[in-house]
Amino acid sequence: MKNTIVLKKVSLSIDRKSILKDISFIVMPNKPMCILGRGSSGKSSLLKTIIGILKPNSGHITINGVSTTDPEISEIYKRFGVVFQKDALFDSLSVWENVMFRSLDKKPKKKLLKRTFEILKLVGLEKNDAFLFPNQLSGGMRKRVAIARAISHKPEFLILDEPTAGLDPIKTNMIFKIIKKLSTSLNTTLIVVTSDMKSVMKYFKETVVLEDSQVYWKGDVCDLSSKKSKYLKNLFGNLIN
Repeated sequence: MKNTIVLKKVSLSIDRKSILKDISFIVMPNKPMCILGRGSSGKSSLLKTIIGILKPNSGHITINGVSTTDPEISEIYKRFGVVFQKDALFDSLSVWENVMFRSLDKKPKKKLLKRTFEILKLVGLEKNDAFLFPNQLSGGMRKRVAIARAISHKPEFLILDEPTAGLDPIKTNMIFKIIKKLSTSLNTTLIVVTSDMKSVMKYFKETVVLEDSQVYWKGDVCDLSSKKSKYLKNLFGNLIN
């Protein structure tokens, strides 16, 4: 199926330490996936494995039916947009240059600016913000610029690692509203790692919960409340009964 990521028994070890153990799940378009778990449970490593930064020791990952070990996967990865936990903006470049980084020197500045204005509007920023530099932005604005850069080439897949880390509840809610709207309007397959459990319950359909480097639970977010699990109750607090 188009825009689908499939993991089958993916395991990863680094320096003989097990990071991921037999991870299996499917991510489909129109079903935003959230990956949860306590610190050091393997969440960020899982994202890095999906996008090819880390190579699994066993198991396999296919994206649009193409294995991540196939040379053809490099073309598939061009269809990805990624936002790392730290927004990783280029401090020496203005906002518009950050957003259009993939296209700098490939298209006229006028066209790049026009496209930047369109994208900034999608993430709730103004035209004037295009000419600011990262050190002039608030934390929430930096996150939105990072998302704008990730969607600048209309990706088929959007991968976000803690996109609201360090933000207050109002900005967090705004960012997740933007993410959900974008995933729908762009028909993008979405995977998000987050520690904000309220947002998980409000904005996501599917979730994978990691514990001790393996899948502890996976399924529809709506089913979380019916699971009589001490671990899940500790993770979500009073958000699930």
